[in-house]
Amino acid sequence: MKIVVVNNYKEIGQIERAVQSIERFTGQLTETIDFKEPDLYTRVTESKPDLVILTGSSALLSKPRTRERFQPEIDLVRKAQFPVLGICYGHQIIGSAFNAPLRDLGQMLRGYEKVSVIKKHPIFDGLPNDLVVAESHRQELTKVPDEFQHLAQSSASKVEAMVHRSKPIYGVQFHPERSNEDHPHGRVILQNLLKLIRGF
Repeated sequence: MKIVVVNNYKEIGQIERAVQSIERFTGQLTETIDFKEPDLYTRVTESKPDLVILTGSSALLSKPRTRERFQPEIDLVRKAQFPVLGICYGHQIIGSAFNAPLRDLGQMLRGYEKVSVIKKHPIFDGLPNDLVVAESHRQELTKVPDEFQHLAQSSASKVEAMVHRSKPIYGVQFHPERSNEDHPHGRVILQNLLKLIRGF
């Protein structure tokens, strides 16, 4: 299975850790493509991905200049003919591609938090209705786009997980790749996603 990771991080250590975790939890090697690559959609498509993962970022998508810089990635989501998973900032990129509004929380939300599943979906197979997952974000989507189903929420963020109604496009506000032995739910979500992609 070919996984392409679109890197939105500025910090080299952040993307290295994210990729190592994704490869460890999925058992697949990945190819990393930076969001700034010229003609991003063509570059990703030519890699023939089975799954594209959009990473987190410390950037704030509510800033017009930031949105302008990430417009090629927003366009990539709109045109995607392949499965996509947006993580944290990547989740917000997906929301922006489908016109969902963003808001700033005023502070960073960090740590392992409870997230409640509000709609059963195969991505949560084998997991309880209350997940404990890693959060690290300052902004959030305030609404699920019309084309999406709302899958999970938390006391801090209304839109913690969503899926497109007709395309294999998934967004999670939390960081499943930051799972550990004490908090394994994120790892299970990534593994469930791979099973779904294989059936796509």
